[in-house]
Order: sequence, then C-alpha cells, then structure tokens
Amino acid sequence: MSFAEDATVLKAAKRGDKAARERLVAKHLCIVRSVASHYRNLGLPFDDLVQEGSLGLLEAIDLYDPARSADFETYARFRARRAIRNALTEKSRLIRLPKQVVERRRAIERAEARLAAAQGRVPTAYEVAAALGLEQSAVLETRDLSGAPVSLDQSVLPDGSPLETVVADNAALDPEFEVVEHEHAELVDAALAALPERQREILSRHFGLGRTPEEIADVADALHLSQQRTRAIERDALYALRERLESEPEPQSPSLSLRRR
Repeated sequence: MSFAEDATVLKAAKRGDKAARERLVAKHLCIVRSVASHYRNLGLPFDDLVQEGSLGLLEAIDLYDPARSADFETYARFRARRAIRNALTEKSRLIRLPKQVVERRRAIERAEARLAAAQGRVPTAYEVAAALGLEQSAVLETRDLSGAPVSLDQSVLPDGSPLETVVADNAALDPEFEVVEHEHAELVDAALAALPERQREILSRHFGLGRTPEEIADVADALHLSQQRTRAIERDALYALRERLESEPEPQSPSLSLRRR
C-alpha cells in the first residue's frame, strides 16, 4: 500500500471496518516480529511475544492520531514494544519484579552485549556500571534478582535427590505440628485456669508450666504442706484437669503429656 492508501485504510479501520483492520495488521506484523526478536530469552516464548506485540499493534490502530505522531509505523512500533515489555514484567516470572528492575535488567544486558562485542570478552560488573552510569552494587543486585526460580523438586545431587533435601532445615519443627502444639497449650492453660488456686500452683511448680520445674518436696516446703498432702492435692488436680481436657475437642496431632520430674 502507498502512503495515501495506508492512510485511507487506517481511517476505515478506526471507523470499525474489520477488513481494513486485518489488512493493517497483516502489513505491520513484520514490525511486531522485529520488535519481539529483541526480547527473546527473557522469560516468554517468541510466539507469546509476537501475540503481545500484536495486541499493542491493535491498540496503535485504535489510538493513532496523525496530528500528534509523525507516521503510523513509528507509533505501531512504539505500542508493540510497550505491550511486549509490559507482558515481560507481568507474566514472565513466578516472582514478579518491579517494572523499573526489569527495565534496568534489559539495559544491563544490552550494555553487556555491546561491551562483549567491543572487548572480545565478558565485561565485569564495574565496566557495565560505568557504561550505564550506575553503581556497581546496582548491577550486581539486578543480576541476582534476575535469576530464574528453581523448583525444590529439581534433582541436584548425583543420587537424584531433590533440592529440598539440601536446603531443608532438619532441625526446624513441622509448622503444622507447631500450630497443633500451640492449640494443646491453649487448652491446658484454659483447663489450669479453671482449677482452684492451690491445685494450679502445685501443678505449675511441679511440672514446670511456665517456670522451672521443682521437686515435690520443694513444692511442699514452699506451700507449707506435707509431701503426702501435696501429692494428694496434685492427684485431685490431675484428675480434674484430665476430665476437663477430655471434654474439649481434641486437636489432630500428637498428644500432649504431663511427665513428673
């Protein structure tokens, strides 16, 4: 199409002529593919890049204003590029990066390519930072953020063991177990609070509930009771505590037990 024909078809497309719209898309699809080729290997397949760029081309058809833009091809290229960049920011990572980080990463990659071509070697972070007017730390941080996520199921050891066996903290408690144990602790606290003060005091001291456990003889001395009387009160308290706990809904986890010291 000549420039005049292009302008005529564009006007028809903006009025809703589907055939004119399809002609414009077919003619300028090469622009979309050209733009998309500059964004390969950044997280989206090439076909997806072309599709996103084509959406930008459709926006260009709808929004193009000849009074404000020099020519449609320049505007279409701009819209396609913006659509592709937005798609890379939104869809290319499991962990989304801020748009400015994605743009900085792209600038770093372009600078690395230019320096590598000129020097015949991989440029250092300092050289890239100097070329872009950035701090070296900014280049290093952007490189670290740009790494692709790694699955914990990925095999990393010679025997085929997954990554989770390497990074797992075997000393850490199972979160589910911790939650249920916390529920148990709340049930015990509530049951203890319902006991008479002397029963609660003896259990707390002897079993170390919220404090250092004490021998039964020391508990008896502190309360000015005989050991026999202290043990009798403790038995009554344990019986009442057990009855109260058994009447409560039981959390689904290993049971909590009181052990005498």
